[in-house]
Amino acid sequence: MAFVRSIKKNWLSYLVYISVAFLIITLIREEYIVAPKAINYKYLSLSFFILFLGVFIQGLSYKVILKNFGYFITVRDSLIAFGMTVLSRYIPGKLWVHLGRAGYIEKNYNYPFNELAFISLNLQFMGIWIVVLFCSLGFFMIDIPVFAKILIFVFWIILSLIIFTRYFHRITQWLVLKTTGKEIKIPNLSFKENLKVFPVVIIYWFLYAFAFYLLSLSLSADIGYLSLMYFPISTVIGIVVIFAPGGMGVREATLVGLFTYSGVTTVLATTVSAFSRVWFLAGELFAFVLGVILYSCSPSKLK
Repeated sequence: MAFVRSIKKNWLSYLVYISVAFLIITLIREEYIVAPKAINYKYLSLSFFILFLGVFIQGLSYKVILKNFGYFITVRDSLIAFGMTVLSRYIPGKLWVHLGRAGYIEKNYNYPFNELAFISLNLQFMGIWIVVLFCSLGFFMIDIPVFAKILIFVFWIILSLIIFTRYFHRITQWLVLKTTGKEIKIPNLSFKENLKVFPVVIIYWFLYAFAFYLLSLSLSADIGYLSLMYFPISTVIGIVVIFAPGGMGVREATLVGLFTYSGVTTVLATTVSAFSRVWFLAGELFAFVLGVILYSCSPSKLK
């Protein structure tokens, strides 16, 4: 019965996964994606290991930021809250993952739900800000169109003003209210107060970037250390585009464009892009399974 309830509750997430699987099969059959003839399994295995390590540390980041706001939870509950809700990002709306995470912690600790959800959203905005910062610096060091460099840097400046200054934060919320007719709460962070959280966010994003670099090497798409920036920035673009559940399609299209610009053939770029989705889904499934195992073994469940 528990299995049936799980399917009913998460049917959309399962549908997305099945759709991705069939999409990749179709693309391979129609030769839009060519299965690599030679895969470097050493690089591939190492990329999965580092990916899972990044996922694990991201699961711990919720505990770190909650502690920074005066809410204390265990490592186990941080991993459970992250893992059991990670598939919710594929539900349209982008907020379900934060609501699910907050709901679990509220139930077990009786902390205020709205505050927990907002802190989770703060963590995501912090990650977006860090990725855009490092990628904008990185893109200034390579040969890409000047307008692209300026666009990325301006986006980082605007994002910084919105989330770190009260004046621009209020203006943005007012503009959103006037444009959409809805009052949407946008995180307003204190740079000084969140200095303790930045390291853990930087670490898991770097691990994701390096794991993707190894994945691209394993598929013979060696473009040097450029790919360290490609995965984080394409993921952030997928997050920002709110109509795409889990960034589905947006991240892949961005990766294809970046790899093609770097001299990789369209076929190989599409192959790496599609495989990266399956690869990262494996990381999310790792988080989900770990969360389920920890939840099943938790003291409250054993009573």
